[in-house]
Amino acid sequence: MATSSPLKDIDDKFCLCSICLEQLKEPKLLPCLHRYCKRCLNSLIKGTYDVIKCPECRQETQIPTNGVDGFKTDFYSKNLVEYVQIQQSLKSDEIRECYSCSKHVRVAAYCFKCNDFLCKDCHNFHVTNKTLKDHQKHTLSLEDIESKNITIEKLASMRHAPRCHIHLEEIAKLYCKDCVNLPICVACVHGEHKGHNLHEVKALAKLKRKQLTQKLKALEEINKNKNVIAPRQAKEKLILNVGIEKEKMIKMHHEKAQKIMIKIQDTEGRRQQVKQEKQNREKKVFDSLQREMEHEIQGVKQKFEEIIRVKKLELNDTFKARESSLEKELAKLREQRERFERDKKELLESIEKQLNKNVKVIETMSEHFDNIKKRFETLNVMASSILASDNDWSAVQCIPEMCAAASNLMKDLKKDFPELTALTDITVNYKQYSFSKTRVTKISENFDTKITINDPYQYVFGMTSSGDSNIVISGVTSDYRASFIIVIDMNGRMLKEKILNTGNDWPFRYCKFLSQHKVASVREPDEIGLYDVRDGSYIKKNISDVINSWSKNRSVTCVATDPVNNHILLGGFNSRDVYVFDDELNYLHILTLPEIIKWPCNITVSDGHLLVCDYDGQKCLVTTMDGLESQLVGEFMKPNLEGDKFRPISVCSDKNRFVYVLWKSFSQCYIVQYNHYGSQVLTTKMLDGNAYVVTVVGTSQGEKLVVATQNTQTAYLYDLMTED
Repeated sequence: MATSSPLKDIDDKFCLCSICLEQLKEPKLLPCLHRYCKRCLNSLIKGTYDVIKCPECRQETQIPTNGVDGFKTDFYSKNLVEYVQIQQSLKSDEIRECYSCSKHVRVAAYCFKCNDFLCKDCHNFHVTNKTLKDHQKHTLSLEDIESKNITIEKLASMRHAPRCHIHLEEIAKLYCKDCVNLPICVACVHGEHKGHNLHEVKALAKLKRKQLTQKLKALEEINKNKNVIAPRQAKEKLILNVGIEKEKMIKMHHEKAQKIMIKIQDTEGRRQQVKQEKQNREKKVFDSLQREMEHEIQGVKQKFEEIIRVKKLELNDTFKARESSLEKELAKLREQRERFERDKKELLESIEKQLNKNVKVIETMSEHFDNIKKRFETLNVMASSILASDNDWSAVQCIPEMCAAASNLMKDLKKDFPELTALTDITVNYKQYSFSKTRVTKISENFDTKITINDPYQYVFGMTSSGDSNIVISGVTSDYRASFIIVIDMNGRMLKEKILNTGNDWPFRYCKFLSQHKVASVREPDEIGLYDVRDGSYIKKNISDVINSWSKNRSVTCVATDPVNNHILLGGFNSRDVYVFDDELNYLHILTLPEIIKWPCNITVSDGHLLVCDYDGQKCLVTTMDGLESQLVGEFMKPNLEGDKFRPISVCSDKNRFVYVLWKSFSQCYIVQYNHYGSQVLTTKMLDGNAYVVTVVGTSQGEKLVVATQNTQTAYLYDLMTED
């Protein structure tokens, strides 16, 4: 029969629930003898209906009808847990209240009869007092625990017998199987549990112990029989058979290895053959491709050379007129320089002649006045001596002579000579020399022509010259669904028109003449293109496709061209960055304007500088175009205009480098003519209050200043008269 082990040999983990990993609380025992907390089993059976799987051995168990309460309470584990808790309290230095004396001291024992802790003194009294004799065998002391001889049987004997769940003062000698094994007393047989399936605890426990003993003996017998089944002969035979099989396997492996090696050699030979065949095929194919490629390269080379030749011819044609014009201009400048040198020489000779002439006159005057001075001094000395003498005879003889000398001296003093100021000032007539002549452009007093632009081109946002005495106008149609580019002559007659459907709500379009009948055009928010005024063709690109830094919120609002470098410059709303493209719409770089500029609403290039209309800053400025950072050159003088706040909205220049700025307020508009860098206001003229854009167009009769309104379909042409 098995004996109980001391509690010291029981593992601490034995009292732990394998689900919550804490000490068992209200332990319930499954049929597989694994125990768990009642609360943990309740959480485990949630969602299941009739079967529960043990978390450790996975054995399935039928769930009782009353749930977890139907599983048996594990009193064995419950006693162990209680013992562990009591042991921890007794061994610790924790201060507790003694049940007997009510002192807060370190406890030394636990009475299962009293169900509470006792201090050392009260424990000694507890075990020696005769009145508490029945408590002595139910008391567990710290010495008992430290002796390490406490067994589960001894611990169970210390606990008092269970009480009836109804009559708490009575010892339960029966249990009711119908009421989930509730402990009851004899009195309950005729009371609450009358007619129930009742059993005597002691008799049933004896029967169960006997059954358990028989089971343990049977297990020991089975275990004993299993341990003797291990004959030595079987082991030796097994080793022998393994050796024989091993030899067979090695021999068979060797034979198969030989066959595999033969196959490997054969396969390797065929692989080499395929490799050689592949190399031959590759060489043949590559040689063929090489010949084809050389042929293609030769063809491409010829095409490229032809393209270069054609491009050279086109460029020659393109620049021939410009070179001729520049040659003529250069010849004029050389002639002007020669004339200037001649005029300078003549001027210097004239000055030299006048200088020599004046010097001679001044020298003559100097000699004359020196002579008069000497005569005056002599006369003065003689007159003083005679007047001071008492010799009347000398006076009668000399005084008449002296009076005659004085009269002659007075005549010489009254002689006329040129003014010294006139002699010292050199007067040169500069008007007769060519280098003093300046060409001045004047605006005609009244407009020469008034043009009416018909619908649907209702809103004008851009205007420029076409390069052949015509006008190019761009803007948005009256329905705001499309933009347009039109070409008109000086009489307003329509020559070409192009409607560009965009689908955008605000397709505002701006334009500026570039070169060779090409007009650069931009449309909000991010389109750039080239319009050919000869055939009306238009090519375009989206700026956001070529500039990664172009944000969705940015919108292009103005364009300018640099004909010298064939560059296109475009500015955006509320940005100081000007984006530079070439004449094939290739993006080049960004030109950053000075910080003083807030929003360049209109820009133009004049004499290698950038003229900027700053709408928010209410200024018109001149900046450089070199490098990536633009520098401020100057600010246009604001005109003295009365009325509302004026802002610059459009700027252009003529061939004589005079600048024209459109200043606009809410209800008024003025065109102001400036000198080259805007330091001087030359002309101020009031315009139609709807005027929006200005440009200069060259014609056979000279240049004309064109001012277009935004929404009244009207343009005004003014003659620009050049005077010397």
